[in-house]
Amino acid sequence: MSLETDVANLVTQTTKLLDYFGNKKAAIDSAVASAIAAIPEGRKIFYVNQLTGDDNADGQAARPLKTIDKAIANTPFGGLCIVRLQTDYRMALNISVDARVLSIFSDTTGVKRKIIPAYYMIADGTAHYLSGIVQSNGAQVLLSDITVDLPSPAGLNPAPVGFVNAFFKSTSNGGAVILAAKLSACEFTSPPDGTAYLVGAPNSAVVLEVLGTSFPASFGGRYISGIAAGSLPKDIPNIMTNLTVL
Repeated sequence: MSLETDVANLVTQTTKLLDYFGNKKAAIDSAVASAIAAIPEGRKIFYVNQLTGDDNADGQAARPLKTIDKAIANTPFGGLCIVRLQTDYRMALNISVDARVLSIFSDTTGVKRKIIPAYYMIADGTAHYLSGIVQSNGAQVLLSDITVDLPSPAGLNPAPVGFVNAFFKSTSNGGAVILAAKLSACEFTSPPDGTAYLVGAPNSAVVLEVLGTSFPASFGGRYISGIAAGSLPKDIPNIMTNLTVL
């Protein structure tokens, strides 16, 4: 076999190898592109209207969802769920936020929407809980341009007590390492006989940031369950907040 033939065969084999590599690379690139495209978008924006919404809708402004719960369920774990409330929102039961960031805004800047929690009897009939937002597995919650009307416990037997009588809460077994909440341009109201807390986190650290938000004059001792009125955050090792006095 001549040298020319050997060179020609080598060129042929090299060409086949390059073609094979090129085809494989194209297939790999296509598979990677498909895998990236299949990853769900982590940032979701949903409009919610408890009066006219439908949880089977797509959650856009003209086709709002009915519940915040559905907006959270439509957001992948680790994602950001932005809820824009078109109306006031009554909470009969807890809203659970598991491994997501939940931001609830008014749909109109400067126009506060109300969130209205309520007391409910637990299944075994032994206690009343305040409906609120339960955070677990790294969840964070932001409220902006929202008024939260805390209810009266009048007539409830047994009376609501402890961390379950709070709007933001973690589970009793410490389902959240850190309970993180931020309030921006919000307002909290409470009747004269109100006992509800802002935060209940018996086995979690607390990060609470409050900006441009008002509370009743007598709210001391109700910012965080178990923390006495007048306590200084700097003296409590598992609490980080820009509030100067609790």
